[in-house]
Amino acid sequence: MSPFPTNTATADVRVRGLPLLGGRWLGYLTIVLAVVALFATPLQMLRIATALPEPAQLLVATSWAILSTALAWRFRDGIHDALIRLASLTSSIGLAGWICIGLGLRLAWIALFPSTPGSDGGTYLMLADQLLSSGTYETDGTYAYWPIGYPLFLSAWLWALPSAKWAYLCANLAQFVVAACGIHRLANLLGGARAGRVATALFAVWPNMVFNTATPEKEMLVLAILPWALLLLLQVLQGQSLWRALASGALLGAATLIQPSLQFLPFVGAILLLIAIPEIKHSLAPAAFIILGAALIVTPWTLRNHSVFDSFVLVSTNGGDNLYRANNPLATGGYVARGEVDLSSLGELERDTKGRQLALSWIRTHPEAFGMLAVEKLIRFMGDDAVGVYNTLKVGRASDNGILYAAAKAWANAFWMLIWFCLAASCFAVKHRQLHSPLARAPLWPWLYLLSLHTLFESAGKYHVPMIWVLCVLLAVHVSHERQREAP
Repeated sequence: MSPFPTNTATADVRVRGLPLLGGRWLGYLTIVLAVVALFATPLQMLRIATALPEPAQLLVATSWAILSTALAWRFRDGIHDALIRLASLTSSIGLAGWICIGLGLRLAWIALFPSTPGSDGGTYLMLADQLLSSGTYETDGTYAYWPIGYPLFLSAWLWALPSAKWAYLCANLAQFVVAACGIHRLANLLGGARAGRVATALFAVWPNMVFNTATPEKEMLVLAILPWALLLLLQVLQGQSLWRALASGALLGAATLIQPSLQFLPFVGAILLLIAIPEIKHSLAPAAFIILGAALIVTPWTLRNHSVFDSFVLVSTNGGDNLYRANNPLATGGYVARGEVDLSSLGELERDTKGRQLALSWIRTHPEAFGMLAVEKLIRFMGDDAVGVYNTLKVGRASDNGILYAAAKAWANAFWMLIWFCLAASCFAVKHRQLHSPLARAPLWPWLYLLSLHTLFESAGKYHVPMIWVLCVLLAVHVSHERQREAP
């Protein structure tokens, strides 16, 4: 028997801990994140495109953030009403229509800018081909440095289609469809039918999501998985089948195989259920099912790693190395090839262990420098949403036209700032009122998880890509909330 009534039409969940899990404080935190994005994005653009001294860059970025936030506050009701009217027009097109529009935009980008996979995408494609041709998994003498999930996924497409290019492009388009459907279902659950269509529309036309279609990128596969995992988790809170908890855990396990930094998400989901479901006798089973689902997916690869290394390696051996390169005297907040101590001569297990030791030692002995790096990593995480342009035009060598590159990056980042500006204005407009669902703001939690993680590890705009669905859902839920007008 369900511990609380099911009401899928309105997503009316009766749970404990609502002030924590979906309270209005998350709306205030969303506004804070918007201010950070509106500061960090122009700062990152100025760093790349100008020779202004750093104090001038900070002054311009701070002024932009203050002005934007002030405008969002001053005109919050008018902006919110305008967004509601725009949402009404947008929602006249259904899910299938927005999927077709999104596919059209992505096919146009692919046709205009055919790219060659490089950097991480090229490595993952090579590993996928190796898996298919020989059943082995090794590169540069390492056997688990690169996580298995994305190459395993690509290998199925390589098997089914005649060329590598067809394989990863068709996979990218399929990922878009799966992600769009998950975003639609989740927003519909939390904000009603109009929210579902608006969230799908935002995702379909989001520039960086379109630009990321031309090359193989593991972040886009994670993005396709996570909305479904949260949807299933919220359905468990509505009292639906416990098997949904198992399925949610399995999806989070698959996401962990693709991006090992997500390995704590199943435990976060289990804790959420333990907090939310009123009686412990009802909460233990779904919490355990989430962990079990993740374990069923991850354990086979962990056992393979144990047979290779005779040591426990959950998914990959790159954690310690990455942690050290992000926390040492040479760290910048972004990617650096090596730390102060060169670990490249060590085996992958030794590099993992030694890197973790060196990083933790440096953090303990240099807390102020670590804190400054964390701020820089926050800026990099929130300050750019144009990695798809870089992957396609620069890494993928689709064009050497500098003006085109600058224009595409500017458009992507302008859209990014506009989303945060609109979200801030809508949060200001509805901050004292209940949204469609008491858990409508809960999707912010996965965003906070990844943001927090990348104040520790290296950071860049590409690392927020797996969570873009969060912004689509949050803005759609807010603009689907009619503003209550005062009586004359």
